[in-house]
Amino acid sequence: MISLSIGLNLSTLPWTALFLNTAMPAPLIGESPQQLQLETREIKTWEPPADPDKPVCPYRTDFTVDIKSHTPPAPFGGRDYGRGTRTTVPREILQSTRQSELVVRHPPLMTADPPTQRTAKFLITDEVAVADGRGAQLAICTITPKIAGQAAFKAVAKIFDPLYYSFSNKDVLSVPCDVTWDADMDYSREAAAYEHLERIGETGSLAPKYFGSWTFNMVIHVGDTMHQRPVRLLLIENVPGPSIRQLCLSHHAETFDKAYRLEILAIILDGYAKLLFKGIAQNDLAARNVICSYPPNTQPAELQHTPPRIVLIDYNAAIVYEKTRYGIRPWQKDTLPPNPMDLYWNDTLMAFDGWIPAEWEATPSLRQEWLSSRFGGQNAARYARLRNKLEITK
Repeated sequence: MISLSIGLNLSTLPWTALFLNTAMPAPLIGESPQQLQLETREIKTWEPPADPDKPVCPYRTDFTVDIKSHTPPAPFGGRDYGRGTRTTVPREILQSTRQSELVVRHPPLMTADPPTQRTAKFLITDEVAVADGRGAQLAICTITPKIAGQAAFKAVAKIFDPLYYSFSNKDVLSVPCDVTWDADMDYSREAAAYEHLERIGETGSLAPKYFGSWTFNMVIHVGDTMHQRPVRLLLIENVPGPSIRQLCLSHHAETFDKAYRLEILAIILDGYAKLLFKGIAQNDLAARNVICSYPPNTQPAELQHTPPRIVLIDYNAAIVYEKTRYGIRPWQKDTLPPNPMDLYWNDTLMAFDGWIPAEWEATPSLRQEWLSSRFGGQNAARYARLRNKLEITK
């Protein structure tokens, strides 16, 4: 167990950075901002209708269910992936339908069964981020395979249940969210990201280990009728350790000297550049999404001299280039990854505020000089040639 003198226990903080990363629902496809603004003026707010058939969110400690492996649909949603094969529910139907009815009438996309079907017992042992309306639910679980000789293992479950996505739109109050679209889209995109990360050898390293995509059935009664509705989930490694955001909020980051913090920042920027080169953009590089995982039994006094495993989490917004309508990107055709100087020369890196030197905000030339010293000179040979002419900000 790793315990800091400030009371921050690194071994008991897996994935809690995701508390602050609640998915936000998107407006319906095809609706212009002008249409939304007009209707926001006409209908100031929309409230979901009363839904007595909707159960309370069940994904609490001791929840158990049988799960089976599942083939996710191709990623869809957004400019890069396009609409895919799923259609959105018309807004007039959304406005007059209860959420429990909606999820029964519009189940997740069906796909072919995996070549080898796996089954397991799923048991939630702890809650990470579980709440009605937050989007995907996150819980620590024990998975017991139903195959003789296979041992049980711990994982983090990310559950994409549309019944517990926010039906109300937090951005445009007059427009309900198609939660069935949102949940299926999130599942398809994150599954595609982890499958790609596994294929390029980054799971268990810069990314969490990936234990596959799964499905289970939940019973719901709508009126007098009982329905079985499928729910999708992903299983990923329970990475022990705090996020950089947690280290900053606890003020423990202040106990690390600047050289140590900048070395970790360099590892992050280098790792992200390599992911781009290998065909994936995580698209949410921030302190809350970077875990510092130290070896077991590392003492507080040793942290400064112990390089942690750096793990980038949360691939909900990630893009796998080869699966987009645009295909592979030019930098994938190089023989080396893009230089982080090219990527971050004009980026303030304020997503790591509290970790980077405070003086960088007022004096961007200091950040650029660090980038040049860390990724230029002899170190530049590890990367592709610079694509841009870089000048120090005056």
